Amino acid sequence: MLRRAISALAATAVAMPLFAATASAATHFSDVPASHPFVKEITWAANMGIASGYPDGTFRPTSAVTRGAFAAFLYRYAGSPTVSSPTTSPFTDLPTSAQFYKPIVWLEQQDIATGWADGTFRPGEAIDRDAMAAFLYRFHDSPSFTPPSTSPFTDVTPTSPFYREVTWLSGSGISTGWPDGTFRPASDVTREATAAFLHRMAGRPDVPGVGVPTSFTISGAGYGHGVGMSQYGAQAMALDGHGAGAILQTYYAGTSVSTVSAQRDIKVEVFGSGSDGKDSVTVVVRSLGPDSTDDGRWVMRFFDKGTTSPHTTWTGTNNEKLHVTRSGTSVTVERDGGTNATATKDISLQWEATSYYQPGSNEDAYVDIYQGDGASERRATHGTYRHGRLLISVPQSRIIIANELALNTEYLYGIAEMPSSWDHDALQAQSIVARGYALRQMGNYSANCTCHVYDDTRDQNFTGWTKENEGTDAYYGKRWVAAVDATNSSGGADGKVLKHGSSIAATYYFSSSGGQTENSEDIWSSALPYLRSVDDPWSESSINPNRSWTMTLTQAEAASAFGLPDVVSITVTARTAGGSDAAATKVTATSSAGATASITGAERIRSALAHGKSPWLWSFRPNY
Repeated sequence: MLRRAISALAATAVAMPLFAATASAATHFSDVPASHPFVKEITWAANMGIASGYPDGTFRPTSAVTRGAFAAFLYRYAGSPTVSSPTTSPFTDLPTSAQFYKPIVWLEQQDIATGWADGTFRPGEAIDRDAMAAFLYRFHDSPSFTPPSTSPFTDVTPTSPFYREVTWLSGSGISTGWPDGTFRPASDVTREATAAFLHRMAGRPDVPGVGVPTSFTISGAGYGHGVGMSQYGAQAMALDGHGAGAILQTYYAGTSVSTVSAQRDIKVEVFGSGSDGKDSVTVVVRSLGPDSTDDGRWVMRFFDKGTTSPHTTWTGTNNEKLHVTRSGTSVTVERDGGTNATATKDISLQWEATSYYQPGSNEDAYVDIYQGDGASERRATHGTYRHGRLLISVPQSRIIIANELALNTEYLYGIAEMPSSWDHDALQAQSIVARGYALRQMGNYSANCTCHVYDDTRDQNFTGWTKENEGTDAYYGKRWVAAVDATNSSGGADGKVLKHGSSIAATYYFSSSGGQTENSEDIWSSALPYLRSVDDPWSESSINPNRSWTMTLTQAEAASAFGLPDVVSITVTARTAGGSDAAATKVTATSSAGATASITGAERIRSALAHGKSPWLWSFRPNY
């Protein structure tokens, strides 16, 4: 049986009186002054992310701890291990949406707490001190221990319930009871006592004083915004035997799979915005075979504003580097031999074996795009382009290259949002949501990019021929193409999408969650009826490398994010609905002077504190 105690305890550990903690550090809770008897233990528990305070800045040390909260304290002490959360609760009074569902389930799975004989757990009841002793004893794998024949406590006898556990707790030095010789087994466990018990279990580590930590270790899970389909969840469901339809129904409740007309031309910006917006770029047509038979023929046409016919037309063959530069809103191309031409509107590049040029050819001609003059052949994009044509223009004083191609086949063949090695049903689910997303974007043409969609996370990751030709003899690319084709019909003219009512659904998706997906309005602003928070145990599968993770937030990063001179503690002070698996919506930091500042909004928190990774943040441990 797994037990993840942070440090081993000697059965003969020297006892430490319950009120003997020495304050050596200032606390940042308004009701725990430096003179508080448990300031060291409470500060340690807060720093470790085991017990946080309340939004009003208090810790409430003498408040009773509920059974549910104590489960959470133990779970966090154990390092918040991965839990396979059952879809049906093991306790009749514990819904799966309960605040502490995961920690309680973990406690039950570890045989630390089995609940009551009537099938309840009673998470809202205060935990008694003797039950607490039993929990801690089982947490340590119920170690071999011979109870003393004479009780060390006047109110606990050898026939008392949990006698073994209570005396083990005493013998281990975790609790020696009260100065009057009692243990008070039926008394409520307080928050300050819980901090003390766990601090002693950990070996009474030193707690830094008022020093400022150099960094924070963030513990979290998942990757992405959290709305819609979890891709790792889809793969886990597929591996468990669920079909594409079942996967989609899980993540987009209330939708239905429909077939729609889908073969339209879509324009994808592949170069020109963000960090790749440069004043020069090189375009090269390639062909996979030998030049003697596969010559990669191409044609380039130059258009000026106010005209529909090209003023210059070039033709050529593969491997010639076409150097593109801009001057104002004009674009110039220079050939290898020095010939150049300029367009004030745009330039069209077409190559053989496409719908635009020599469609009867059986060559696999494609286009590379390189940085600058192309001499180093460093790619300027994250894809290569086999289908459609390229449109080169300067609509916003920067070179823009858009790939115009058929949406339902050519564009979808190049969507690189899911590994092609994954299960066929997961790939089909991905192709259905990618198609629906693209069709919805067809009404959002932007003159700024001469495109309907971008080729990155602003829309969908598109790598074109790189995806379609992936693997030896395109083995993996063919798997993805087959999945797309399996959701097509009418020779590629029609394709499957998700609909809500009569409209194509906004099928957002992301990599993986921290145990639940999120309502669309909790992450962004609009509430969509089919983008509801759902339990997502599939994301916690062992196949997901982000089912749990840690990262470092430097002191400088923390201070900058919160706008404080320094930061000594960071805690999650609000989450979306759903309990311990929910995304953080408010994170509060405290400075060494006691000032506080908060960051609100899951997306802002994800960006400011987790380097864009995820909003499922569990704890911030200071490093000194």
